[in-house]
Amino acid sequence: MRLTAPLEPDAMATTPPSLDAAIYADLRQAVGDEALPVLLGRFRAQLQGWSVTGERAALGAAAHGVIASSGLIGFTQLSRLCAALETACTSGDLDAVRELAAAVSDEKAFAEAEVSRLIAAG
Repeated sequence: MRLTAPLEPDAMATTPPSLDAAIYADLRQAVGDEALPVLLGRFRAQLQGWSVTGERAALGAAAHGVIASSGLIGFTQLSRLCAALETACTSGDLDAVRELAAAVSDEKAFAEAEVSRLIAAG
């Protein structure tokens, strides 16, 4: 199940797709077909190097690092969830941290698989 951030009850029915095709197409046009796989590979490495667990401050800092990169590529849902997770970590809302960490972990797994598919597709 994919959640929208910041966990708005009415937004559950309108969950956006995990990869925004228009944002991705704009990125592809901006960086070109040669640079895109490099950018995607760096993003994939960033995701693979991040375990969505650990101490609250470190988890919030790691989430912060994924917000911009995921949004740039078009993983807007992951970006929103990471922003909400960072906020929950900063505020100390442990229930929200647990819930959002689980949602981020699910969305992160999807993004990793999708990035691998995009790199393979060229």
